[in-house]
Amino acid sequence: MIRSDAVIVRSGARSVELILSDSSVWTQLLGRFPMPREGSIDQLRDAFADGSPLDAVTLSGCPSACLLPILWLRSMWLAPDAKVVLEWHKVEDPSATPSRQAAGRLACLLASDVQCADPAKAMKWWGWDGPSTRWSDNALEAFDLLTNLVDCWGGAERYASPAAGWCEAARKAIATFQSLGMKRIALYGAGTHTRAIGEALMDPGVEIVGIIDDDHRRHGQRLWGFPIISPAAALELKPDAIVLSANSFEDQLWERTAIHRAAGIRVTRLYGSADTSAA
Repeated sequence: MIRSDAVIVRSGARSVELILSDSSVWTQLLGRFPMPREGSIDQLRDAFADGSPLDAVTLSGCPSACLLPILWLRSMWLAPDAKVVLEWHKVEDPSATPSRQAAGRLACLLASDVQCADPAKAMKWWGWDGPSTRWSDNALEAFDLLTNLVDCWGGAERYASPAAGWCEAARKAIATFQSLGMKRIALYGAGTHTRAIGEALMDPGVEIVGIIDDDHRRHGQRLWGFPIISPAAALELKPDAIVLSANSFEDQLWERTAIHRAAGIRVTRLYGSADTSAA
């Protein structure tokens, strides 16, 4: 029987059921979404700490609820090259909870293999790019996701992640283009800013044709389910508009989109002056 209120951890003949709670002690750190309740580490210790390091483990449950057990297992009871399989039976809407979304995606990156029952919903709501997504190929993104979660610690306003403001700025820009009848949008920048605005990209109401990046090593990869493409490829795709997704290098990206603006593609800045947002 598949339970939505628990994470099942299995290794060989041993199995542990970690009950979830949205008022867990861990919610004070990561956000109010279902996570293993207090005492879960002790359950794992009792089940797995009496022998040699584990070579393989399977976790069944929502990735956001599996993040902490994966971290505990990897840091204390798993062999360095152990295989971690994540079984994702029921794909739930993260309900506009950026920290839950970040936790889930990070858990998928830390797993050796993710077996998902509904990949389409996982990509739409969680930005899961499929079984090829790995920590080794996405170390920078994993670092940013972990940083976003750490930014939530304490709940004080001074610790609030800027990601919420970035998401709102991106959402407004996309909504503006949509209101103007523009249906095919590209983002420019596959860095920290874009990795932090997944919530705004899960159901944008327009087609995201790609994420433009100048690093040729990243071309062909995916971020939040969208292909990372070169500026030249974006020119060939002819999107209706391009959103500059960066807070620190907006001026440089604006200059690099001169060829796109010359081709009649509308380009907008999220943080620059309004008089430079039009083609």
